[in-house]
Amino acid sequence: MQRKKSIPYCVTHYLTVQILLAETVFLLLKIHSKLPTEAVHMNIENGDFLLVSQLLNAIGNILQFDEENQVCTAVVGSGFANMNPALVVAMMEDQTLYLAAYAKEGLIKQYTAEKALKNIVDSLQMMEQEAE
Repeated sequence: MQRKKSIPYCVTHYLTVQILLAETVFLLLKIHSKLPTEAVHMNIENGDFLLVSQLLNAIGNILQFDEENQVCTAVVGSGFANMNPALVVAMMEDQTLYLAAYAKEGLIKQYTAEKALKNIVDSLQMMEQEAE
């Protein structure tokens, strides 16, 4: 007499959850791709690239850091309760620090990119005042 093997409940439950998660991620990516991207740019004369890079490392996650070309890319929290991610790019060229922030905006505008740059500039000003 051969016994029929059944799949344990925990395995079927795990697989069901994984399928639901995959479907949810697919729908979120589809929705996310249709959201408009907000972009904000700013120039700072005689800015300090290394200071900005250290600040981005402190408040976010650095994705790319190129000291030779003086380019730093990071993801920082911004928007309501710092829950929305914003991509911030800092680039130094000819004694001018170029800052740019990019973020997706939903139906309710939270001005994520604008708040990210404002937070960085305010933090830089506080650091400069403390240094004086």
